[in-house]
Amino acid sequence: MSSIMPPTYLPAAMVTSLVTSFLIMLVLFYIQYLHLHPRASRCWALAYACLVMQQLCHFLGDAQSPVFNLVADVFLSGYICYLWAGTRIFHGVTVFVMPVMLSFAIAVLWLLMTSLTAVHSLWRMLPVYLAAGVVMLGASMTFLRTRNEKHVLGFILLGVFLGFKGAYLAGSPFLQNQPEYLVLGLQASTLLDLAIGMLFLVAALLRQQDDAARMNDNLKQEMEERKNIERLSKDRETLFEKVFQMVPDVLAICREKDGRYLDVNRHWETITGYSREETLGRYSLELNLWMDVSRRAEMLATLRRDGEINNFEGLYRHKLGHAYHVLISGTLFDVGGEPYIAYAMQDISALRKVEQLQEQAERDLQEREKLLSTVFQLVPDTLTITRMTTGEYVDVNRNWEPMSGYTREEAIGHTSNEIQLWEKPEQRDELIRQIRLHGEVRNMQIAFRHKQGYTSNCRVSGSKFETGDETYLLLSSRNIDQELSAETARLHAESLLRENEQKYSTLFQLSPIPLGLVDVETDCIVEVNDVWLKELGYQRQDIVGRTTLEMGIIRQAELRAKFNEDLGREKKIDQLEVRIRDQAGEEVVFLLSARLIRMHGKAMCIFSLLNVTRQVQVEQEIREMTAQLEERVRLRTLNLQQANAELAAAMESLRHTQDELVRSEKMAALGSLVAGVAHELNTPIGNSVTVASTLQDQTRDLVRDINDGKLKRSVLDHYLESATTGTALLMRTLGMARELIGSFKQVAVDQSSNHRRQFDLKVALEELIVTLAPMYKNTPYHLVTELAPGIGMDSYPGPLGQIMTNFMTNALTHGFEGRESGEMRLSTQLLPDDQVQIIFADNGIGMTEQIQKRVFDPFFTTKLGQGGSGLGMNIAYNLVTGVLGGEIRLESKPEEGTRFILVIPLHAPQLSSESEKKAG
Repeated sequence: MSSIMPPTYLPAAMVTSLVTSFLIMLVLFYIQYLHLHPRASRCWALAYACLVMQQLCHFLGDAQSPVFNLVADVFLSGYICYLWAGTRIFHGVTVFVMPVMLSFAIAVLWLLMTSLTAVHSLWRMLPVYLAAGVVMLGASMTFLRTRNEKHVLGFILLGVFLGFKGAYLAGSPFLQNQPEYLVLGLQASTLLDLAIGMLFLVAALLRQQDDAARMNDNLKQEMEERKNIERLSKDRETLFEKVFQMVPDVLAICREKDGRYLDVNRHWETITGYSREETLGRYSLELNLWMDVSRRAEMLATLRRDGEINNFEGLYRHKLGHAYHVLISGTLFDVGGEPYIAYAMQDISALRKVEQLQEQAERDLQEREKLLSTVFQLVPDTLTITRMTTGEYVDVNRNWEPMSGYTREEAIGHTSNEIQLWEKPEQRDELIRQIRLHGEVRNMQIAFRHKQGYTSNCRVSGSKFETGDETYLLLSSRNIDQELSAETARLHAESLLRENEQKYSTLFQLSPIPLGLVDVETDCIVEVNDVWLKELGYQRQDIVGRTTLEMGIIRQAELRAKFNEDLGREKKIDQLEVRIRDQAGEEVVFLLSARLIRMHGKAMCIFSLLNVTRQVQVEQEIREMTAQLEERVRLRTLNLQQANAELAAAMESLRHTQDELVRSEKMAALGSLVAGVAHELNTPIGNSVTVASTLQDQTRDLVRDINDGKLKRSVLDHYLESATTGTALLMRTLGMARELIGSFKQVAVDQSSNHRRQFDLKVALEELIVTLAPMYKNTPYHLVTELAPGIGMDSYPGPLGQIMTNFMTNALTHGFEGRESGEMRLSTQLLPDDQVQIIFADNGIGMTEQIQKRVFDPFFTTKLGQGGSGLGMNIAYNLVTGVLGGEIRLESKPEEGTRFILVIPLHAPQLSSESEKKAG
């Protein structure tokens, strides 16, 4: 504590404190040895051991030995930690060792650090002693808060003394400089240590006493529960005996090893004739109960094998000698390791007599039913009997199968709705209503569906009858198909007409180009759309019913023969140039594309016409201008050779332009690319035509001057300068067209062919985006791409482009409906296992769960009647899962947009040639 000690009383006080703490330590260790709250007692004993070591270090230390004082403070920290742990354990609180050890380590580190840095002893001791005082006060509060009706005073005193000890420890650093109070404080600390130790001993004894009392209470409670169980067992035995006697069946209990009866109920004597006293201690063979002893052996074998028997029928002999039938059920059970058998028996003799009478009645009934069945089967009409309540067929005659296609076995037990017999279910409802109202029905015309799917009309009569509590319906049906054949033919024709009108009207009227439908066998035009009428100036009645030859479509015999041959072989014709005269008599040039289809078993040809008259005229004018210019310049003067060479280059460029125009026009047949190609190529081709027209005018003026002999060098120089400038401008505009066509060409080849090839995914998608740009170019919507480079694929770019086109069309048509702006996003990512992920997303209106469940169904569309066919997403799904060999997943929420996630292999699966055609 302090290096300044009074010479007389201080050593004595320190020895007294040391001895007191040592004795208390021994007592607490003895208490722990006696298992009086051993864990808490051990911690308290270790705490006093640390206190003894602290006091010993203080006794040995002096001003020249600061190490002893440092070690004393370390033992003080140990004293506090063990005392706190013991208090927590005593109160049943979990002690976390790591926080206690960490606190002790922090205190030791603080003492070592302050000792090595020569910090004043007051500041070195103050944090440790203050912390010790606080912990001691915490232990004091723990005992003061203890609620115990028997020993409140002892815990309160212990809490008070611990509080005094904590206050003393907190003030100890200030006593080292007060020698006059040091001895008094040491004596007070000794008394507190003695009191605390004794109260620890008392607390352990009191807690042990409480535990013993609690164990006694538990023992008393257990004994009371056993008495209740014994009483309940006796009550159950009494109840079992009452139930055993009151059960209406015969009950018997016997030993398994010898079969001797141990108990039977009161019904035993009624059935067997033997009283209870005559039966107990005897077995069934001794009583001669079994008429057939082998049946008893069979019953016992089954019982030993399965552990129980149910409804075993036997023949017993009554005490008076007559036989009777019994039904036996039994089970095998153990009591004290010995097996027993419990039987329950019923006398079923009366039941057997009733069964015999019933069998005789059934035989009589069967004979009558056989007679009725013969008559039932010989009736020439179809007869059926059904239950009025359920509609199930009870019987049908032999004419049923020819009429319905179902065998008798397939009909019995089923309803007409289950076998889908009624072509019009409302007719069945009307028939039932008439029978319920009038009791019968006469000559009602009904349409029945045959098992093979065709319909037969019958004239039906019927009535209801009752048998017992059940009401039945007897129907007689006669086939009248021959009588209704004429009416059926008329209805079929009307149905076919309505179907054709509904199928083709929308398709033809919504097409932006002229469409026509021709009967291949008769070559008659069946239908044309409004665009056709507008393009050629005809009225519908002027075209429908006439042949294509009469309309001047492919007038040349050789060309017509080749057309029919190619159409029959390839089933299609693409971009065949034909010339047709309109209503005014003017010749119009078209590119004709056709497909061979079958409708209602007939070969039909659907064809489209793309007007290219203006392009042909431009080409013809260019060809004429070129021929005239070359011929006149070559014949007139050799001085214009340079000009001729330049003009020849211009001619070559113009021919190149012509070829590009022809190829660009052929691209129009690709459907979804028509608008994009026309829009993007309009500007450069228009500029080229303007330049060519200017060159034509200037060349015409030059030729006129040459013919008139007015040609001047200045005019020729001006012409050559204009020709040079014009050809340069022409080359630039045609170069722009060539670049655009290069982007479109690969996409067009992919979408118009059905072959697989190796390609770079990013390049293919970028080329596709160029062709799709006009779809959203002048809209408030835009496309953002995140395309990973270097993803090489061996697959089908055509179907992939068709899928992306369908996604974009779906987003622009449905996803952004009602939105003033929107964003589409296309991204790609390379996945493990040679797969690639393609995500097309939009931030549009999204889809509900109901729409998501059906989005890939064929013919499902939310734009029915507004141009939507409902096939786009179904086609995309089939292409992804079939041709591309991948999978597609949809993620969408209302107002949060839509995501289509494609995972496809880098190497598409090998397909047959027919499958590749379908892919194209």
